[in-house]
Amino acid sequence: MSRRRLSRAFVLAFCILARTAMAGDVLPLKVTDAWVRAVPGSLTDTAAFMILENTGDVPLKLTGAKTELATMAMAMETTHKVVQGVDVQGMAAVDSIEVPPHGRQILKPGGYHLMLMNMTSHPRPGDMVSVTLEFEPGDRTITVKMPARIDGGN
Repeated sequence: MSRRRLSRAFVLAFCILARTAMAGDVLPLKVTDAWVRAVPGSLTDTAAFMILENTGDVPLKLTGAKTELATMAMAMETTHKVVQGVDVQGMAAVDSIEVPPHGRQILKPGGYHLMLMNMTSHPRPGDMVSVTLEFEPGDRTITVKMPARIDGGN
């Protein structure tokens, strides 16, 4: 084998090994208390909530999600502003939700959450919903099965 072909073979082998190592890279994340709000069929959007715990040494950023339940998922935060002396609650999209190293981030009603928009079906309380969470760095994902609930209680 020529030196040039040997070099190409080493580069190809290195790329395959590197890709395999990245694919096997475990996301240092624990997801607990995950649930999706069950809503009436007349509504087109719902939200998902959970506790994200980063067990790693670098920040993780939740950048989005995918689910068969809805055609679009977006990280959001609840906002408050005072209009004529009245507290008005709203929502704003965020690029990401950061989970600090060895810390946690709580996605809850009235705070950060995942909006699931343009619902394709409406799960009933107790039905399980699969949501794939997308994280940076590294375009990594984790799929979480969460129950549909009317509120955060069991």
